[in-house]
Amino acid sequence: MKFVLEDLILKYGIGLSKRFTRKQKNTFINEIGKDFQTCGYRVQGAASKKKGSYAVNLHVGDVGKSKKIIVVNYDTPQHNFGNPMKYYPFDGPATLASSFFPIYAPSIIGGVLALWLVISYVPKIDFSTNFIYSLCVSVTLIVVMIVSFLLTKGIANKVNFNRNTSSVLVALMLASELSDEDREKVAFVLTDNGCTNHAGDYMLREALPTTIDQRLVIMLDCVGDGEEFVIGYKEDSKKEAIELAEQFKTKPKRKLCNKEELRYTSFSFYKKALLVSKGNFKNGSLVVENISTNQDTNCDIESLNQVVRALKRFIEKNN
Repeated sequence: MKFVLEDLILKYGIGLSKRFTRKQKNTFINEIGKDFQTCGYRVQGAASKKKGSYAVNLHVGDVGKSKKIIVVNYDTPQHNFGNPMKYYPFDGPATLASSFFPIYAPSIIGGVLALWLVISYVPKIDFSTNFIYSLCVSVTLIVVMIVSFLLTKGIANKVNFNRNTSSVLVALMLASELSDEDREKVAFVLTDNGCTNHAGDYMLREALPTTIDQRLVIMLDCVGDGEEFVIGYKEDSKKEAIELAEQFKTKPKRKLCNKEELRYTSFSFYKKALLVSKGNFKNGSLVVENISTNQDTNCDIESLNQVVRALKRFIEKNN
């Protein structure tokens, strides 16, 4: 089955734009699983409790035997309440530093406010002589603590066109365009919790404990916005990075990723791997902007088509 990209953007970029809560993720998995099935693929869910949270991956095709695995984090981030967060696909520590205040701002502000209430008003609480005053102060303190906790735990970001709906759409479009022969050698895995604790990546490694390091894993991450494509690679995948870059209309930059840079990233879980991303260069690093905000509204159709065409040609030449 051939899909129309504009229709998929409406469906997954607007209709199913939030994949933050378990219910939202399950609805998404059910819908996109049906779309992969219409392309002739077998789909299977894999669930586990990892890192203190329940995660569900979607396996598409023969993950156990395929030579290549296309991996995409399908979950979407929480909305941040601090300065706009910058996302560095090839630099986990930089992403962590950039996201700390936006994520924890509610806790910091709530803690300061609660401390001020405790110092200034709590000592005057006396329900026997001033019930209304004491009740108001107590309720206010409890509300501040609960609200700051809930905001830090996270509220789903409303629009997530680039992170990571763009990559999900590329995976689905690519799956629909591969030949029957290529489908037997390429599988897709949509992984959970890529925006948080990478539980889905842990699960994929555990599902293929003896073979994952020999498979070529191609990760897609934020490919819908920005000025330049970059292909990240490991030492074991330099040849494949060169070959994939040659398939793009405008040859993307290539980046050899080291272990220190890849801490706290999904890419760090895979040994023989490529990572395709798009963004803007600032101070020598590729940055994806506007994610986790209401400005994550761009999912450039030509960018997505470029990635689909490049991956399709790469798979055809290397199968």
